[in-house]
Amino acid sequence: MTTVLPELTLTARDVYKLLNDSPFGLLTYGRTVGSNTDAFSFAVHTGIINYTVPPNCRCGIAMRLGRRADRNQNSYQGLQWECGSYSNGRRCRHTSSITVGTFFDDVKLPWVKVLDLCIHWFFKTPVVSAAHQVGVSKGSAIDWYGFCREICYNIIDEMDICIGGQGFHVEIDETHLFQRKYNRGRQLAFSHVWVFGGICRETKEAFEQVVPDRSGRTLWPIIMRKIHPGSIILTDSARVYASLHEASRGGYEHYAVNHRRHFVDPANPNIHTNTVERQWGLLKGMVKGCMNEEKVEMYLGEFIYRRQFFTTLNVVEARTLGKQFDTFLGHMKKLYPGL
Repeated sequence: MTTVLPELTLTARDVYKLLNDSPFGLLTYGRTVGSNTDAFSFAVHTGIINYTVPPNCRCGIAMRLGRRADRNQNSYQGLQWECGSYSNGRRCRHTSSITVGTFFDDVKLPWVKVLDLCIHWFFKTPVVSAAHQVGVSKGSAIDWYGFCREICYNIIDEMDICIGGQGFHVEIDETHLFQRKYNRGRQLAFSHVWVFGGICRETKEAFEQVVPDRSGRTLWPIIMRKIHPGSIILTDSARVYASLHEASRGGYEHYAVNHRRHFVDPANPNIHTNTVERQWGLLKGMVKGCMNEEKVEMYLGEFIYRRQFFTTLNVVEARTLGKQFDTFLGHMKKLYPGL
């Protein structure tokens, strides 16, 4: 049995130039990756698909790369791992697709359209517009946007972000996202969706978490887990924060501003929560309409992920969008490594 090699229309240099030479955008990407074979080449050179390290068959023998007879002209879907070893006079005919365990596992859409949707998600194209431009249904676009969002959530969840530090200023606050309604016969039961979070002024690191209520029993454990000791915490004058200076509550240096009178403390202009309030405005622009708690968590994961990995602070960093997308692809590989 001979080992086949895939047909690649893009070189590693082509993909490197695309992701590292500015400007990186929908047009420059579309000019480079325009066919399914281009998309397969892009996936290979970015490591999303790895055909250089053969997996072991269930019989313990390393498999070889082959191509299904019924799809021999389809270089991006016809490839498969094959085992042709003999044992006790019998040949092992076990096969496995090269996409098993990868982001492209069991993909029904053409690969070029899948990557196009990922690019549109990266550039925050409205999902209806993305579906129209790529040529897929709105449902398909929603699904693939959700898959990208799931990657963000899992990466952020693994990081378990803890912000602040000795002498760093951390603003914390809670916000009401929306009121969720459930129909139960003729009765209507409402559930308010609250999010608690904070942001470090110096590092811009942030965290958000859906909470069932705003009681101290709920918020204090989150504060002590998410904010480093020695941080300077700034809040509004809610009673739940009044004991943050106590050793049992973390012993933080704590300052509060009374929003009924001022948004910035007139005696000290550094005492305010404007930074975290701006964060809530951005979050509410992303999370619209009623949704279940799991979906809210996914949007929160995407929001924090974009702040963590996609933020551009100046003109020079704005030219590195290709590297930022490559970072996302790296996280994709981490979560979907294949066999």
